[in-house]
Amino acid sequence: MRFAVFHLIMALWVLWRFVLPLRMAKGAKWALALVVIAVSLFSTVTTLFFGGLLSPELPRAVLIAGNFGEAVLLFLTVFTLLREVVIFFSVLAGRSGEKIHRAVQQDRRTAIGLGALSVGFAAFGIKKGIEVPEVRYHTAKIQDLPPELEGFEFVQLSDTHCSALLTEPHAEALVERVNSLHPRLILMTGDFVDGAVERREKDIAPFAKLKAEYGVWGCDGNHEHYGDYPRWEKKFAQLGIRVLRNEHAVLEVEGNDGKPARLCLGGVCDPMAARFGRELPDVRKTFAGAPDPKAVPRILMAHQPKMFPRYRANEEFALQLSGHTHGGQIIGMDRAVAIMNGTYVRGFYRSPEGTLLYVHPGSGLWNGFPIRVGVPSEIAVIRLERRRA
Repeated sequence: MRFAVFHLIMALWVLWRFVLPLRMAKGAKWALALVVIAVSLFSTVTTLFFGGLLSPELPRAVLIAGNFGEAVLLFLTVFTLLREVVIFFSVLAGRSGEKIHRAVQQDRRTAIGLGALSVGFAAFGIKKGIEVPEVRYHTAKIQDLPPELEGFEFVQLSDTHCSALLTEPHAEALVERVNSLHPRLILMTGDFVDGAVERREKDIAPFAKLKAEYGVWGCDGNHEHYGDYPRWEKKFAQLGIRVLRNEHAVLEVEGNDGKPARLCLGGVCDPMAARFGRELPDVRKTFAGAPDPKAVPRILMAHQPKMFPRYRANEEFALQLSGHTHGGQIIGMDRAVAIMNGTYVRGFYRSPEGTLLYVHPGSGLWNGFPIRVGVPSEIAVIRLERRRA
């Protein structure tokens, strides 16, 4: 419902401030108005008739076209709002601003320019949104990291969102790129898939080919809870992904110079579990019985970053890995996303006592808003290093 209202508001604004002032034939203006209304109804129609907002079951080309139209509407709304600022100041300028006022509101060249900009940004945003993520390297500086773990690397994936938009070929390409890194460990921080098992099992099947010396591990995300979670839990296990739900595992790894080392992985349930009467996140339960964190570093997988202060207040760990925000997806919009997620949106954050958080910008995105501008998706390679004063 919120998305329907949001798109309706954008459509009404564009009709009022962009279409209505245009100097063009009435027939053409009516046709353009109908296009704006049709685009604004795309999400509503998919929600009511094609499987719901979270996982619309439509051909990929239709989803791309519909989302492209919505992206054009979004950017046209933004650009016309910016134009209003220019109009406001031109009105304040009085007679000296009349020429600028007419140029920015009624001149055909201005309208064509705004339309072209909106189409260009939308095309770029959709292209970047659905492409296979690039590999990006990061260094996590950990306090009191045992010397034998210095330089240990692992891959983090998050928010892969296998769907009718990000289908089997996309998953195949993602897996191929990850495996080319020969990762020692793969950690997946939730939102693996959108849709029912029978709809998505082919699209997520390539994940069974993920290979890592110390396995593929994960935690659930909020989107897992929107579908048939018990069935997906079994499917993840069949794919070789060990999902930790308020539990931990201690890995015996080979460290520097072949020396044995240990690493403790924990995973908490997602807070969305509360809506469905499932087990809530419990970081104390997660690390109950785990080795001393000063001797065996702990990595916590928790899909939503906003819980970071609460988790570190209740349990000791060195590094939290999260996702969920998709990095904000669009420069500028990421500030609003940060506010909704406890100020965490992407990259590293460190608490006063030294605990580290990495918020992954996503290895995919939800097919209801597949736009990225200035915030690329990624396959994160994270290297552990000792933090020195």
